[in-house]
Amino acid sequence: MSSQIFNPDKNEIVKEMPDLPGMYRTYPNTGGSVMLPLLEKNNYEAEIMICGGGDYDDPESPTDDTCGKIRPLDPEPRWDITKMPGGGRSMVEGITLLDGTILWLNGARLGCEGFGTASEPALDAMVYSPATKDWALAGRTDIPRLYHAVALMLLDGTILVAGSNPNEMPILPKDVDLKDPLRAFPTEFRVEEYTPSYLLGKRAHKRPRNIAIDKKVFIPGKTVSSIHFHSADQPKDVKVWLYHGGFVTHALHMGQIMVEMEQVKSVTYHKHGRYEVAIKVPGIKLAPGPYVIYLTVNSVPGHGQFVSVQNK
Repeated sequence: MSSQIFNPDKNEIVKEMPDLPGMYRTYPNTGGSVMLPLLEKNNYEAEIMICGGGDYDDPESPTDDTCGKIRPLDPEPRWDITKMPGGGRSMVEGITLLDGTILWLNGARLGCEGFGTASEPALDAMVYSPATKDWALAGRTDIPRLYHAVALMLLDGTILVAGSNPNEMPILPKDVDLKDPLRAFPTEFRVEEYTPSYLLGKRAHKRPRNIAIDKKVFIPGKTVSSIHFHSADQPKDVKVWLYHGGFVTHALHMGQIMVEMEQVKSVTYHKHGRYEVAIKVPGIKLAPGPYVIYLTVNSVPGHGQFVSVQNK
């Protein structure tokens, strides 16, 4: 699969990059893509990860188990290849999580997008850590999520998972016929909430609370705002994330971005368990519009709040 940087305003190719090895990763053999979190320690350098795909338009099409990562703005970009555990899948979705890892879920082990063109649902959720380059099995559902499934981050840091309709017309469970590819899976009306590991067990009770953001309109590189919060535990590790879930359809996420905000002042303790941290959006190019700020304390997120990023 070819790769390039394209300028839509000028309708021109800016840079040709190396081909991504593996099977097709476009419709109907759709793979998933995500931009890894933009981190201060990496000078906010963009890195793109693409996973999955397939070979041809058929319910028995094999799927790709490889993922490629590339830094497109490097002088000589190259693909770094890793493999998803458990085998290949098409229609897989990548979601950036608030601990800097990537959640991969949904899709099929055999087949592709379309009506009656997938035959083996992929039911496992997997998490990839860019920091360690490790994969981990991270849950399993019993609901097939195939064509027309979606997943997105909620304000509380959990993931909403919904949809799946690999049929030309809605099919109710009572009308499913496993011998007929066009009726093998129902139209899915159930919605699931996926809870990442950072909110499991006792962690769910250790969220930062009473989060108050002084300023909610940011100009990158300029606006400084304080965040006040309560924490039951001493905040040894405090991070603030600027997050935009983008737009998702057909397992494709467009515009998803997660940026580590700059801390211009160390965490200050006031009294009665109340703390303050001063932050600003880094001076990088960002699309103006609505975003969500998430505060994490000792890797546990508080509830997100909407803010606005403006160019001037």
